[in-house]
Parts: sequence; C-alpha cells; structure tokens
Amino acid sequence: MEVIDLPAPEGVELRWLFHSPAGSDPSLLAASIASTPWPEGRVGVFAHGERESMKAIRALLRERSVPRGDISLSGYWALGRTEDRFQAEKREPIGKIED
Repeated sequence: MEVIDLPAPEGVELRWLFHSPAGSDPSLLAASIASTPWPEGRVGVFAHGERESMKAIRALLRERSVPRGDISLSGYWALGRTEDRFQAEKREPIGKIED
C-alpha cells in the first residue's frame, strides 16, 4: 500500500484507511467517521465513492441529524459491477442511496 504525503490546511486531519481486498469492507469509512469526535456546530459533508460505502455513510449522517442540504453524497461505482451493470442498477432499489 502506498501513502502519499499530502499537505493539509491547518485543522484538517488526513487519514489513510486500508483493507484488503480493496472495496471489500463498505463499512470501513463510516466506522472511521463514527469513531472520530464529531465537531460542534454545522457540519458539511462531501462524500463520493463506492455505492455501499456511501449508503453506510448516509445512515451515519442520518443518525447524526445532518441536514440533507449540508450533504453531497454520491455512489458513483459499485464493487464487482461493470459500468453498464452499475448504471442499470442505479434505476433499481439496490442502487438507490435513500435520503
């Protein structure tokens, strides 16, 4: 696994999360967010990634009562799916990330 040394603005913490095989644990990102102290005040979220991981994050944000207007969340790929299958599933219940 490769870690890139990325500069971050003051007050921003960068965490690298690893699991094997890649994409095999859709709860990893949501669990990391859940284990981090939640900041006070209004929280804005921009999260775009693997569909099942985004569903887990959506559930966490719902628990934390983050208003929908403060969230940009998109599942733009799905583990084990071709692009054609993924696009077809987006119109089915499996592909929806519920508000």
